[in-house]
This record gives sequence, structure tokens and C-alpha cells, in this order.
Amino acid sequence: MDNKYLYGTITDNQSSSLDKIFNSKFPAEYLQELYDIAGKSISDLSDKDGFLIYCNEDKLKDDVEKNYIFTLSGKDLRTYNIAGFVGTKNTFLSIRSRFAKRYHDDYFLHYMLQKVLNINLTNLEHSTEHHDALDFLPYLFQYYLQQALSQGLYKKYVWNEYNDSKIKGSIDIARHIKHNYIFTGNIAYNVREHSYDNNINQLIRHTIEYINEQDRYRMMLESPHMEPLVQDIRTITPSYSEKARHAVINKNLKADIHPYYSEYESLRQICLQILLDDDKLKYGREENKIYGILFDVAWLWEEYLNTLISDIDSSFIHTYNKSRKNPIYMLKYSKELKATGWQAFPDYYSKKLKIVMDAKYKHVQGIKDIGSDDRMQVISYMHILGSKIGVFLQPSEYENKVTRSELNLYGRTDVRERIYQYSFKIPQNDIKNMEDFKKQIAKSEKLFIRYWKMNIERTNACSKFK
Repeated sequence: MDNKYLYGTITDNQSSSLDKIFNSKFPAEYLQELYDIAGKSISDLSDKDGFLIYCNEDKLKDDVEKNYIFTLSGKDLRTYNIAGFVGTKNTFLSIRSRFAKRYHDDYFLHYMLQKVLNINLTNLEHSTEHHDALDFLPYLFQYYLQQALSQGLYKKYVWNEYNDSKIKGSIDIARHIKHNYIFTGNIAYNVREHSYDNNINQLIRHTIEYINEQDRYRMMLESPHMEPLVQDIRTITPSYSEKARHAVINKNLKADIHPYYSEYESLRQICLQILLDDDKLKYGREENKIYGILFDVAWLWEEYLNTLISDIDSSFIHTYNKSRKNPIYMLKYSKELKATGWQAFPDYYSKKLKIVMDAKYKHVQGIKDIGSDDRMQVISYMHILGSKIGVFLQPSEYENKVTRSELNLYGRTDVRERIYQYSFKIPQNDIKNMEDFKKQIAKSEKLFIRYWKMNIERTNACSKFK
């Protein structure tokens, strides 16, 4: 097997041949590398020796670890709702959102990440090279740095070398002879001390300085939320030296994080990937190693919509169904269960407005094409909450459009319910850069908020939607 490295690009929820994905006849000898990933859950893959990073804590909580990245049938590869990138020794597969135009940046995916992770990069431009998926790393670095430091600055025991008259550890005879052959009162000794200036914080410091050298990401470090955190890391790493970067990387190749500082493990992996980006991913290119950064695009779509729905009406509740927050209950209090039973998690609902909204990333044409499970789910939520309106919210490459169907829920002939399908336009054509994309999608956002505010006003005026 030679050292040729293959780059492939595909979008989510797509099926294509490996020859087309990798723009050449895919070598049979590399096929097993992809089969080692295909049809396996991300949690199983992450247990292997490698660096597979996925968002799985607090605001980033999702079910991505239960999903497949892709499946393979012969030489036909199919993707699902997972985007990002995954690599092995000889292959690198970039999975983009289906709204990314070929040979252009995936503005939609980057935009959702910025909104959901609350990052403001006004002048962000991405490379168009095959490994542009690594542009996700600085987003995650900012988020996980904030998460890690919420547990406190990382402190661990380290061995420090001293050469003075205040001896308090073990004497280093070899070093003492070397430096104190003419005795002046100093003794060379080593001390094990609890210190902030350790290999983990040095790794973080090197990552900060590396990002600071990148024009398109430097402004992240200068934001009001990041600036004090960056200053803290710089303050506690006085021994920092740019020349020591390679040595610092080597000291952090193996996980050695104290369980108390659990948030630092993902940060360690992200720092390593950022610092080794210039080394053309040699870190991941080892036998039987799998590495990558993955996102559930359906989850991102749900969280992105939440940033807009909160501007429609303050009565809307987002249940955060992935992290099990703000549930509704299908059963009243049960003596047998000794609790309120059967939790359910509609994406968004308002008891005041009697509306249930469900975010759907799936590509469907009309209401009749929505899957039966999705329909039954929303109707169940409407029945439990006494809602009159059920809404499916989906992204679309076409114009903003609303489709409406009227129906009666079985057993409720006195109330007229309505099901809406709202298609949210994602700009694609004539997009030149990120700023252009932001201006175009802002139009879709304004239309979306205005439409539902108008319907709410009509509801307040005449107790039903027109």
C-alpha cells in the first residue's frame, strides 16, 4: 500500500459511488478502511484508539453518538444527518450540508455553528482545499475552552528543577556537579509541586498563540467572552516558549486528564488537531486509527431555529429533547408509577398560543410526504397540550413557503386544528462569501419571524389563525 492520501467530498443524506466521491477510481486496497467505519455507531468508533470528536455536553448535547456516519454497500456510500469530516490512514472524507454548492464553502453549516455556539466572526472566509473541514476546530476550541475553565484552571503535580540555596526536594547530583562545580551556596534539586504551569495548560497556550497567528480567527480571541480566559491561560504559563511546541505536543499525545477535569479531555483533543493541522494530519494517519469532527445537522437545525423562535414570542418553550430538559408528560400522576409518567419532548411549544412546532431537517415536498411517525408525533403533542396548531419547520433551497392543511383530531369535532409546513429558504445562488450569505439568510429569518408574529396577532384578535 502506497502513501497516496485520498480526499473525498459528499453532502449529508446522499448516496453516491466512491469513484465519484473521491473523483477517481477508488483503490480496492483502501476499501477496508471505510468498512471499518461504515455501519458503526460513533460511540463505538470513538472507543477505538483515535481522535473522533463529537459534541456531547450541555448545549452541544445530541444523539450523534448513536448514529452512523455512513453505510457502505459494495462501493456505494450513503450518508445520513452527520456532517463534518472523518479520516483514516489513507482516506479523508468531508461531509457537507446538502445546501453547500460544489466547489464553494459550506456557508450554511458554518453559519449554524456560529449561531448555535454564539460565535461572531464577521469576516470569516474559508479555504477551498480538501481539508477545509478543519475550519470547524476553532469553533469547538472556543466552546470547550469556556466549558473547561468553568471547572477551574487545570492544576496538577509537576516536577520542577531548581538551583538555589532554598533546598526542599531531592538533590539532583548530576545537575549539581554540572552547574555548581565552583560552589557558591547553590544546590541543584528537584521538587514535585502542584502547579498550573503544566503540560495541559501549555498545550492550551500553544493553541491560543497558533490561533492568534491566523487572521481569520484572531478576532475570536479578542471577543469579550474570550479575552479574559486567554489572559488567564497566558498568566499561568510563564514558561511558554514557541520553540517547545513539538515537545508539548508529544507530552499530550496520551490522555492523562484527572476525572475531576472531565471537560479538558475534548479540549486536549481539539488542541492537538489544531496544532497538527500544519503537519497534514499525520497525527491521524496511523494504522487502525480513526479521527474526525462530527455534527448532527438535524440537531444544529433545531438549535438554530430556537435562536429565531425565541424572537417570535417569549411564551415558546424549547424542550432540549436531546438533553432531556423541559419535558411534557403524556400521563397524569400515577400511584403505580409513583410519578408523572411518559415524558415527551416536542421541539417547541406554547401553551398560551396553543402551538406545537417541530424542526425537520428531512427533505420533503409537501405535508403528505412527511413520514407517518413524524405526523403521529406532532398530533400526539397537539392532543396532550390541547394545541390547535401543529407546524413542521424545514430548510429549503427554494422560496420561503407555507403549506397548510385543516383537519379534525379524532374525538375533538368541536375544534378545528391546522397543520402547517413552513419551508425556510437557505440561500445558495450568487453567494460569494460569508457576509453575502449572512445578508441573504437574514431575509429568510425576518420573513419567518414576521409571518408567525402576524399569525399570533390574528390569534389574539379572533382566537384562530387565518
